[in-house]
Amino acid sequence: MKNRVSSILFALSIFGGVAHAETYTEVNATLTFETDLLETQDGASEVLASLEKQAARHCRKVSGVAVGLVVDEVCAKDMLFQAVNTIADPKLTAAYADSALYVETVSDRMQLAGL
Repeated sequence: MKNRVSSILFALSIFGGVAHAETYTEVNATLTFETDLLETQDGASEVLASLEKQAARHCRKVSGVAVGLVVDEVCAKDMLFQAVNTIADPKLTAAYADSALYVETVSDRMQLAGL
C-alpha cells in the first residue's frame, strides 16, 4: 500500500537570464512512497531515490538557454528536504544525509515565501 506525503511548496523557479526580470512559479506536488520499504536501510535508499526522481520531475522548467526542459535544482532540493522531514523516518534521514542533494535547510527562496 502506498502512503502519500503532500508537500505544498513555494519553490520560486527563476526563468530567464540576468537581463530579464525574475519570474517566480509556485510548485505544488504530492510525492508517493512505499511505507514498507522504510523497514530496511536499503529500502529507505530506494524510497530516497524515488523521491529524488519525483522532485526533479515536479521542478522542471523550460530553459531559454538550453533546448527543452531543465531541472531547477534549488526547487528539487527544497522539495526533497521537506519530504524527508515530513516523513521523519530515521533510515530515510540517514540515507538523505549521504545524498548529493542533501541540504541542511531550505533555500532562501523558501524562507522568503514563508515556509
